[in-house]
Amino acid sequence: MMDKQGMQAYVKLIKQLLGCATQWLLGLAGHFVAAVLLDYNLEQAIAAYQFALQVYTHEAFRELWALTQYQLAVAYGKRIKGESIDNVELAISAYELALQVYTREAFPQQWAMTQNNLAVDYLYRIKGERADNLELAIAACELALQVYTRKAFPQDWARTQNNLANAYRERIKGERADNLELAIAACELALQVYTRKAFPQDWARTQNNLANAYLYRIKGGKADNLEQAISAHKLALQVYTREAFPQDWAQTQNNLANAYRERIKGVKADNLELAIAACELALEVYTRETFPQSWAQTQNSLANAYLYRIKGEKADNLELAVSTYKLVLQVYTHEAFPQNWALTQNNLAIAYRERIKGERADNLDLAVSAYELALQVRTCEAFPQDWAQTHNNLAIAYLYRVKGDRADNIELAIAACELALQVYTHEAFPQDWAHTQNDLAIAYRNRIKGDRADNIELAIAACELALQVYTRGAFPQDWAQTHNNLANAYLYRIKGEKADNLELAISAYELALQVRTREAFPQDWAQTRNNLAVAYSLRIKGERADNLEQAITAYELALQVYTHEAFPKDCQMTARNLGILYFEQQTWVKAASAYTKALEAGEILYQSAILLDGKAAELAEINDLPRLAAYALARSGDLQAAVLTLEQGRARGLSESLDRDRADLTQLQQLAPSLYTQYANTTIQLRNLETQQRLRMTSDDRHSLTPEVLRTEALQLRQTLTEIIDQIHQVPGYEDFLAQPSFDDIYQALRPSVPLVYLVPTSAGSFALIVTQDCITNIWFDDFTEANLRELLYGRADDSNLGGWLGAYRQPQSNHQAWLDAIDQGTRQLWEPVMSPLINHLQQRNFQQATLIPTGILSLLPLHAAWVEDSTTPTGRYYALDAIHFTYAPNARSLSTAQEIAQRTFADSILAIDEPKHDGAKPLPNSTREVKVAVTTFQNPNILRQEQATREAVLAALPHYKILHCSCHGNAELEEPLKSGLAMTGEGEKAILTLRDLLNLKLVENNQGGIRLAILSACETALAGIELADEAISLPTGLLQAGVAGVVASLWSVSEISTMVLLTRFYTLWRDQHLEPSKALITAQKWLRDAEPRDIVAHCETFIPELASKKGDLYRSLKYDYSHPYYWAAFSYTGV
Repeated sequence: MMDKQGMQAYVKLIKQLLGCATQWLLGLAGHFVAAVLLDYNLEQAIAAYQFALQVYTHEAFRELWALTQYQLAVAYGKRIKGESIDNVELAISAYELALQVYTREAFPQQWAMTQNNLAVDYLYRIKGERADNLELAIAACELALQVYTRKAFPQDWARTQNNLANAYRERIKGERADNLELAIAACELALQVYTRKAFPQDWARTQNNLANAYLYRIKGGKADNLEQAISAHKLALQVYTREAFPQDWAQTQNNLANAYRERIKGVKADNLELAIAACELALEVYTRETFPQSWAQTQNSLANAYLYRIKGEKADNLELAVSTYKLVLQVYTHEAFPQNWALTQNNLAIAYRERIKGERADNLDLAVSAYELALQVRTCEAFPQDWAQTHNNLAIAYLYRVKGDRADNIELAIAACELALQVYTHEAFPQDWAHTQNDLAIAYRNRIKGDRADNIELAIAACELALQVYTRGAFPQDWAQTHNNLANAYLYRIKGEKADNLELAISAYELALQVRTREAFPQDWAQTRNNLAVAYSLRIKGERADNLEQAITAYELALQVYTHEAFPKDCQMTARNLGILYFEQQTWVKAASAYTKALEAGEILYQSAILLDGKAAELAEINDLPRLAAYALARSGDLQAAVLTLEQGRARGLSESLDRDRADLTQLQQLAPSLYTQYANTTIQLRNLETQQRLRMTSDDRHSLTPEVLRTEALQLRQTLTEIIDQIHQVPGYEDFLAQPSFDDIYQALRPSVPLVYLVPTSAGSFALIVTQDCITNIWFDDFTEANLRELLYGRADDSNLGGWLGAYRQPQSNHQAWLDAIDQGTRQLWEPVMSPLINHLQQRNFQQATLIPTGILSLLPLHAAWVEDSTTPTGRYYALDAIHFTYAPNARSLSTAQEIAQRTFADSILAIDEPKHDGAKPLPNSTREVKVAVTTFQNPNILRQEQATREAVLAALPHYKILHCSCHGNAELEEPLKSGLAMTGEGEKAILTLRDLLNLKLVENNQGGIRLAILSACETALAGIELADEAISLPTGLLQAGVAGVVASLWSVSEISTMVLLTRFYTLWRDQHLEPSKALITAQKWLRDAEPRDIVAHCETFIPELASKKGDLYRSLKYDYSHPYYWAAFSYTGV
């Protein structure tokens, strides 16, 4: 083929000849010009052929006219400009005109050649019925084969068999399974001629086609078919090497990626990685500059792989899918490639629909928007099938849409399905029609408007319609899936007898399992087994015990496939469900085993997460699993395992940071100094990276795609750290370095006569595990379930309004009495079922002090303030803190570190923050008085007053002092706890000293021993985030992680004046009377509660001389009754 310059010279010569040519030569010149231009400029080639046809008329030059029509058809087939739908029609028309001359009798070879090409255009035709067009393609191939026999024209015969295979692969009419078998057979016939030795390129191309047929094959085992597809692609790659056929090699890599994406055998996660790798190989050839269309096609395949990727963080993988689709759209523009643009918008919409990061509501609206963009091209007139497909997808987006009215969105979903069904008729597109009926069934099952019972009936009817097409013989997989959906509808059916409906559901699941065998479709088999277990767990007929056994058996079978290594997400769900059933049966050993399996699966998912937000997402999935597992373990008598399970699942981020950053590496530094240096440098980099991540997690960019540089750095550091840790494990004494907490670690946190008390709420009741240096004991609180706890905190479950403790707390200030009543009622409700038996247990064993580790949302309540009526006390009440000196801790691991800091740190210097001037904050008139008392016994205290108390100044000063006292405003963000903080001088969020800032502090580095005690005299400073309640994400936890031994903090918005009295009394008891800090706090609380007004005034007169006049608002306020727990119970002591 000549180069572009040669072509231009050739065209110039032809044009010169045209000036003196005869009519016949004019036509011939036009034909030759078109043939040359065909590879360079299709529009000019088409124009040249059309020019030739002005000379080569059907009457004058029949044979040349037919040849030109044929060539014109080829050009139309390759054409980019214009509407694809029109170009295909023009090509078909030109081929049919050519066939007026190219009859079988007169020109058998040309006739067969034209029939073959005509078949290809019918294969991709848009107008007309898709099913009919495919039949015409098959018929044209079969006509060609009447001439193209294997004996006479072996190569042409093989090529036509290839085209016939493609048509059968796409065929709609007839049995789908049979059509795919015919496609495979045609490829295999072609391979009888196209041997690797004789026709290596054609052999490789046919292997590719054969692979595509196996990819969708129904007969035989699905897993085996996919292996055949992969094998055929790999055979093609033996010829299609990168060096010899780079484009074909890249295309085959792309096809191979699609096969790996669907692969069943092997580990799914690994297969998706192979798909990604194959796409990336293809992209080494398919660069955007050289092959923009192929590059975009491969990027699309890569995005599809990321869409379903298991390894890495799901949220980030979906972000990669979204960003990659967006890259594709840079090439596939609406103007240049409208069909591909619309297809990519459709795929992008799917990614948005599944997206994790960002607001769920916004993502679903982005999906709806992308589908609507696709529909600008995919009109019903131009692309009816694509139009219908996008409407079907749009229906799913509406089905799960958050914004707008839920009932209206489901109506839109139903309407979109019904629009799709205008094209997807039973006659024209039976498979798509059946697929849409399935989606319509799901919509009806979830429908709100109309009668619920009628909607379920419509769902059942839609499934039954789908089953008219999805027969077991033709579409076994779809038949099985539809039975699965039908079973789901029967599961919730209202009409008819509930017992009978459950039987129908079970029957449908069992039918699905006839196809979804473990050998052929292990994942689908496991899914249906899981669903069947749900049905048996709800079954009415038969014995309850027998039904539970059936359910248990089904879950256990599912877990044979859903192993924690291969399918950790599914394993986690199914093992949890299994644990629930064993829980109900009170088969504690098996329940514990099932929950432990779920935790193992969760551990895999957690360890695969690279970034902090990914880890948080996995912990959210685990949720109450450690508590349920611990309950079952305790019931089965394995108290040590129960304690260990709770410890490993409690404040995990805190424990991991403490282990990593505070490990004793003295011996390692001596034995392997180079390894020590590598570890130290890597952990510093990791901490810096975590600082960036926390900044993003609390910024306006928190929902956007994690920058590639950040993700890459995180992955590299993770890999480096893993390698370093593996080497450290080889050093004597470090074999278990950075392993999960052991019971020995818990034991090291124990102090003589101070037990650790894990308090655990579950659905079956609550319990306590009391760990001492001698033994572990337990107490069962059977009458206090998690439902009771949630009602206490949130109000009745059947009330849509927030009630209970939190509902009263969020009442406007004008209804303050409701909050006081809620405190009284809530703390009273904690006495009999929980704190009374715990106190009795501790007192019987002569314990006077204990450290509480409340799990779940129990940490939101002041357990030390639980009370019972007692007429012998000044208040008429007996409180928990009257019986036992209670302190709190996130977990045992944090106590060990806090003890180390406390032992080496002396309370000899103080940094005090006195009423920072935060924009819009209310004055704190008693702050200066409180701070004055706080600093009295310290030499050279540093007081940052008002304007001096900026966030930056406090952070800079903190590492240089052993005591921190903050008298300021505070706020807890329960949904975004990293934003919880203390209000410093300045405006807005930038002036908040947040939990994020505290987590970035390192107070025990650079020869700094840490801080002995932090007193947070502000509102809500002890409240933890509620989404990950067991992570205890709060200001005290952040300070413990930073290097503080003990923290005094509050659980609610406190009274400014009573807080001043309480904490000044605390300092008197601690600094003047030398009580331990936690003892000083609890003594101050009891004093404030019981003190007479004159005693409070007398105390305050020691540092407020003007009170001697017995006049003024302050004097009158101090004579108030502060016995209500609102005034003193908010504060608690965390740490040692």
